[in-house]
Amino acid sequence: MVTTEEEIARRLQERDSARSARRAQAATTVGELARRHTELAGQLVDLERELGEVLTAAGDVIDVSELAQVTDVPVADLTRWRDQAAKPARGGKRKRPSAKKNNAPGKGTPAATEPRAGRPAAPVTPEPEPVDTSGVAVGAASS
Repeated sequence: MVTTEEEIARRLQERDSARSARRAQAATTVGELARRHTELAGQLVDLERELGEVLTAAGDVIDVSELAQVTDVPVADLTRWRDQAAKPARGGKRKRPSAKKNNAPGKGTPAATEPRAGRPAAPVTPEPEPVDTSGVAVGAASS
């Protein structure tokens, strides 16, 4: 028995709609989990900053090793949180312009160390002068 074109189209539509529903569900779940991850990561940063501030403020009355003993929190964690609080907040990393992107000479190359006035602005190629060939015989060059 041969399946009609309409039946084939109906079956494909059925399969595609089931796949589309699964894709939509997966995308929705990933989006929600990513949003929650971002939110929790922000909370964690705030919590670590607060821990660091408390550790720094309490440093004159209790040191990190004693805190580790009484709280069962590893010394390494306490030290990291305290030290992070002591560091000033940094902005994003600055990117230096790439020498390749800008076609600028790299560090230490002769062109980079040469003064600007000594560098030509653009390569100068002389125009060939017209040669008068009237009355001149052309022959093979001897070696």
